[in-house]
Amino acid sequence: MQFPSVPASNKEGRSPDLGDLCEAMFIEGSRTLGFDFTDEIPLAAQGQIMKAAAQLAERLGNMIRIQISAGNSSELGN
Repeated sequence: MQFPSVPASNKEGRSPDLGDLCEAMFIEGSRTLGFDFTDEIPLAAQGQIMKAAAQLAERLGNMIRIQISAGNSSELGN
């Protein structure tokens, strides 16, 4: 099994690029479902990955709202 690397855009203390994060999550989701990096991923599996990403986005949004309301917005990164 290949373990691809996603180009990191977090040089010089910056947060990773959104595209890099999305690509890394898609690759890890694919691996979790048992697909190799070079495999063609069926649409059903892609749907599962996208559903998981949407749930993650919702949870992260809730976490950010809680942090902001608690006055911890400085911990959100760049």
